[in-house]
Parts: sequence; structure tokens; C-alpha cells
Amino acid sequence: MRQGFYIRAVWEARPETPEALAARCLRTFDTLTAFDPLFALWTCGTTGPIDLETVRDRYAEIVKAGVWRDDWGEPEPEWGYWCGGYTRDLPPSRTLRLWCHAGSSIRAAFPNDAMFKTSSFGGATPDPDVVSHRIFRAAMLAIVDAWEPVKAGAYSSALRDQDERDTFFPMPWIQYLCPWLARQIEPPASALVEPLPDGGLLMSATTETFDVDNPKHMSVARDIAAAMAPLDRLPWPSLPRRGPTATA
Repeated sequence: MRQGFYIRAVWEARPETPEALAARCLRTFDTLTAFDPLFALWTCGTTGPIDLETVRDRYAEIVKAGVWRDDWGEPEPEWGYWCGGYTRDLPPSRTLRLWCHAGSSIRAAFPNDAMFKTSSFGGATPDPDVVSHRIFRAAMLAIVDAWEPVKAGAYSSALRDQDERDTFFPMPWIQYLCPWLARQIEPPASALVEPLPDGGLLMSATTETFDVDNPKHMSVARDIAAAMAPLDRLPWPSLPRRGPTATA
């Protein structure tokens, strides 16, 4: 646990206004706040720390200030915007961060992403209660609900160090696939598999905190990665979708 845990959700080109992105980010904050007191208070801001509750009504201005800029400081909205925050009034071992880069229209594999991770303040070891399956599953579902990613994965840094493949779909602790990707794989029998109401799929290697020294955890993570291997052969950036089972 010393190396930390995180979620990364990604999606393809999707131009969006600061107002739309602000609504998505606030939806994520609010879903997490309703889930657990751990997420009761948030600090946000791209130029300095601001208590979220003091800027809710003008949060789109915060997002707009986070526009991508070139080397000369000129805004480049086609590259997207930055927004997010971190939980406050908690010790570093219990602090969590949400950081999103979204609104990009650049045609690349996955130019937009949302990250949720344990804090690195002071090199603190994450509290075991914070890096639980309960917390990370809820955070992933909150991100999926608000941001509509193509895929999302929960990992530990130690787990990612174990996977030396060049892949878009590394070994996960928890994996989300959007509906059109979910239809193209056969989930492994060893994983905990949860079909979602939107047609997407959630797969977990374990409901315990992931431990790379646990052979069972690693075995199921490898099974999930093997099941997703065909998805690497899809065209990324994906082609225009042409029907309910087309790749994208």
C-alpha cells in the first residue's frame, strides 16, 4: 500500500463546454459525498485551493480557468480543460484526489481522462479503510456515471509494475467496460462480474484490497487482462460506430 492506489477512466474525443464539464465534475463530487462521510468536504481550484462549497454556483468559471494553454500561455480549448479537487480536513493517509482532463476534441486514442487516487502528501501510507474495494468500486461507478468513459480501471502502483505489456487494457483490480466493449469479451469465470444497468460491465479480481503478493489476486487480474486482450486489436482511435455491435 505504500505506493498508492488509483483509478483511471478514459474516453475518446468529446468537445464540451466548461459549463458541461463543471456539471459532470460536480456530479462526481456529489455522488461521492452522498456515499460516504470520507467525501464530505472538497477543495478545488486550478490556480489555488478553494473550498468547493464557496464556488459551486460559479464552478464553470473554475473549469474555464483550467483551459489547456500552449507554451506562450494562449488557451487551446481543443486540448481540453483541467478540473477536480481533493478531500480536505483529513490526514494525508485518508486524503483522496479527483483530477479530470476533459473536453478535448483531439483525435487520439484516449485524449480525455479522470483520475482518482490516494494522496502522496508526505509520502503517507494509505489508510486500509480508504483503499478498500467498497470505496474504490463506488468511486469508479461515480466516475462512470458522471463522465461516461469508454473504460476505467482501478490499480495499485505495485500491480502496474507487474504488467510489462504494451497495452491499453492492463491487469486491473477492478475494471469497467462501456456497453459496446463489454459485448465483445467473455468475462473470466474467476472474476466477480457485475453487469451494469447501462449495459456496461464491472469485473473485480477481489473484494479485498488488492495485494500483489497474494497469488489468487494476481491470478484473477491476469485472467481479466487476458479476456480483454482482443480489445487491444480494435482501432484506436476507434472508427465511426455502424450499428449496435460495431466497435465504435
